[in-house]
Amino acid sequence: METMYGESGAAWIDRAEQTIFTLKERFNLTFGEPFSLSYNFVVPVLLHDGTSAVLKLGYPNKDFSNEFQALQEFSGKAMVKVIDSDKEAGWLLLSHLQPGSPLHSLNDEKAQLKIFASIAKSLWRKSSSSHPFSDVQTWSEGLRRYRSRFNRGGGPLPEKMISKAESLFHSLLSSSQDVYLLHGDLHHENILYSDSHGWSAIDPKGLIGEREYDCIQYTLNHWKDHEDPYELLKFRIQTLCSLLSLSYERLIAYGFCHSVLSACWCTEDGGDCWKNGAATAEMYERLMNENKTGSF
Repeated sequence: METMYGESGAAWIDRAEQTIFTLKERFNLTFGEPFSLSYNFVVPVLLHDGTSAVLKLGYPNKDFSNEFQALQEFSGKAMVKVIDSDKEAGWLLLSHLQPGSPLHSLNDEKAQLKIFASIAKSLWRKSSSSHPFSDVQTWSEGLRRYRSRFNRGGGPLPEKMISKAESLFHSLLSSSQDVYLLHGDLHHENILYSDSHGWSAIDPKGLIGEREYDCIQYTLNHWKDHEDPYELLKFRIQTLCSLLSLSYERLIAYGFCHSVLSACWCTEDGGDCWKNGAATAEMYERLMNENKTGSF
């Protein structure tokens, strides 16, 4: 927080500590061991009646506001339940999904995809509020930021890849017609199983875009150990398009764009995680070349 927000980050830490003690008294909470996370403070708790819950504190910025509003709009069986919350103070008290097994704990890829499709279909909807959610156009600005940082070259991503993503993003966004409120980060670790509720999504970002876009983050995960990652990607895309009646051409084009965008975001955070996005972008490009329709 101090690295990202400076003095206001340090002030948030002080407020968060006080918020934790205030909530402990208000709800008579018993705290467990915090989850090992790098940004939000998330800890399992017991309520006064023995009910298991999760307390989540985040920096009260646009991202937290988007998540807060998305949880309200996605309220239902496919999304974790909000017990109580305060948007201005930046905290959420959520139901605890137990045992909380993530989707990748299933060994059957097709079973995973069917569950993903069921969750996605239950979540996607037209936004019912005037809340200014981020949209795919806004997210795509990450490509421009990448160019600004490496305006004389020297960045890790090939120039040809960046240019192609920019061009494809422009074509896709200028031709999109039917947009929805999406989860925005719907992958294996954000779909959990509980004995009481079955499979549910957590941690929505809240994003306005075409439904095809919300399938991409899933494909960026849990592919490296597969004996043929390219065939796995193709299987995932074809299956999701069939289950959800999506456009194959638009999905693979968005897949290329978001993979490159994900790589650009990683260069902002440092390290070499950009290699994952670049590798999936290359596979998506191969899918597009193989498809050869050139239209969406």
